[in-house]
Amino acid sequence: MLILRTYKRFICLSLLAGTFMFLMYTGCCALAAGRVPEKGLDYSTSDNTPPAITPQQIEQEADDFFYKGVNAKNDKIKEAYLAKALAKYMLLLSIQPDNAIFCTQIAVIHDMCNRKRQAKQYFYRAVNLEYLNPFANFYFGEYYFNIKDYRNALKHYMIAFRNGYASYYELNNRLATVYEKLGDLQKAKDHYTVSIVANPNQKEINSKIYLLDKVYYSKKDYQHSTIRE
Repeated sequence: MLILRTYKRFICLSLLAGTFMFLMYTGCCALAAGRVPEKGLDYSTSDNTPPAITPQQIEQEADDFFYKGVNAKNDKIKEAYLAKALAKYMLLLSIQPDNAIFCTQIAVIHDMCNRKRQAKQYFYRAVNLEYLNPFANFYFGEYYFNIKDYRNALKHYMIAFRNGYASYYELNNRLATVYEKLGDLQKAKDHYTVSIVANPNQKEINSKIYLLDKVYYSKKDYQHSTIRE
């Protein structure tokens, strides 16, 4: 019995020693591999990767830069903001190449920076994507208005007018001015009248309507007197 008890104790000590040696060996292997043994598996999905930026966030940033550039008083600051806005809109257009709004914004920035060729290129791309888009056509009209091509300006202004911008007072002002330039005083007066209804705070528009009335009726009187003679 004493021999059996001694034998059991020897087996137990041998097992404990073996287990200790195994644990030491695995620990050394882990350290040699450059890591510590894990206490348990971590199933959490959190890491330090920043969340992806969505196109909506990029568009918001682009719009913010654009309006800061438009409102900047200093030319260098204006150029810097517009350059940042342009980069953002170009990125958006690479994501959504069929987006007429992004094409238009890019064209407007080029136009503001006096890059007429690039502006025209992107305006054409915008209206080719969406021929009746009022936003694209209004600003394409502005492009032509600024270079005094009033017939092409009228073409694009009227597309914008017929497709959602009829009550937009700035568009009606532009149409009135274009018709005045082209000699159609009655249509000029009509659009000034719509404009003043849309925005009654435009005090100068009433005086324009009054002057157009005078010119229009004096012109008619001249025509009638010529016919009578």
